[in-house]
Amino acid sequence: MLLRGRVLAYFAKVKITDTPKIRIGDAVKLIKESAKAKFDETIDFQLRLNVDPKHGDQNVRGTCMLPGGLGKNVSIAVLTSNEFNEVALRAGADFVGQEEILKSIKDGTYKFEKLITTQDMLIHLKPFARLLGTKGLMPNPKAGTLVLPQELSTAIKGAKAGSIEFRVDSGSNLMVPVGKKSFEDKVILMNIKAFSIALNQKRPISLKGQLIGEARIKTTMGKPVEVDVSSFDQRNKENDLKDLVY
Repeated sequence: MLLRGRVLAYFAKVKITDTPKIRIGDAVKLIKESAKAKFDETIDFQLRLNVDPKHGDQNVRGTCMLPGGLGKNVSIAVLTSNEFNEVALRAGADFVGQEEILKSIKDGTYKFEKLITTQDMLIHLKPFARLLGTKGLMPNPKAGTLVLPQELSTAIKGAKAGSIEFRVDSGSNLMVPVGKKSFEDKVILMNIKAFSIALNQKRPISLKGQLIGEARIKTTMGKPVEVDVSSFDQRNKENDLKDLVY
């Protein structure tokens, strides 16, 4: 989360003057062709929203299922009553067991990247709320990680399949991964379309005008490229992704 904070701070300050805003399809091609790292870089999509997060109703937050996935296996811990551990394991959980998970959090030895819990177990996490919060691991219903027992299987499978959480920061910035450099352009664009739909579903009722102010896309080690918002924003009926089916 600290690295993510630095990246968003960088995006908030940097101004690209030598690169004009280009259409989303061309932007994806450009950053992939420019990627020089020897590993399979993540493609990050960064937006600046026309909202003021200081107002509670404009603190945009939600989840999105990326149809093309993220190209990585997310390790998931599930904290629930022991009677549901088998359900969690069948759905794809990597870690289960109340005592083991709580001990690993307390000792700082946990290996999971996402923590899903049922509501009855939330009380056991309260002593670690600050720690988990700074790591982005504290279960939350808006993030789809605080669920009812009957929702466990769906939540776990969704997280494994490419479910992401998005949340605007104090500077009105928002960044999400939308794939890997190795992905076909179409898969990345499908993920961007799905994210745009999910984002607009969280549009504040009080907001007047356009939700998305600026957009940039980049690979992990690459320079950001400014993107024409109208080319992907699903509120624009003539956007470039309107006929893309997934």
